[in-house]
Amino acid sequence: MTAVRGLAALVFGFVVLLWPGLDEHVLAVAFGGFALADGLVLVAVAVAGRDVLEQWWLVLVEGAVGTAVGAVALAWVAIGGLSLLALLAAWAVITGVAEIEAGVRLRRLAGSEASLLLAGGLSLLAGVALIAVPSDDPVSVGWAIGVFGLGYGGLLTFVAARLRRRARGAQVDALR
Repeated sequence: MTAVRGLAALVFGFVVLLWPGLDEHVLAVAFGGFALADGLVLVAVAVAGRDVLEQWWLVLVEGAVGTAVGAVALAWVAIGGLSLLALLAAWAVITGVAEIEAGVRLRRLAGSEASLLLAGGLSLLAGVALIAVPSDDPVSVGWAIGVFGLGYGGLLTFVAARLRRRARGAQVDALR
């Protein structure tokens, strides 16, 4: 599921950066689709993993926030300007804090794994930057969040690959 989230973020980043004539409507639809997909994946992870995840409800809350933010952005495509920026920033801050918390737990369980901490930190930093330096220019906001999408997606994809390698290694060790 982490890989799916990472790939969705990469697609989002590429769409925003490569879309000709990027405007507020395209930005709202791209972000809304990404946040909705990300949120739904997290909700599915929380529901499916409630028996094994220590704090599954935190994943559920993060997923519900992403789903709600994505739905708002898609339903209110004309949101534009600073309202869209505030929505993006709030999502990034909430996601960043949740992933930092998950990264701390994962680090306790898996040792030196810090990739999820980095992804959460990047999300939190992006949210704070969007709040600290507000701009209603869709092109500059698009570039900022497009680059964020690529970095965030790359980190999540890296986390997924590392977790998969660790799981395979544990399976091999169990067979010995």
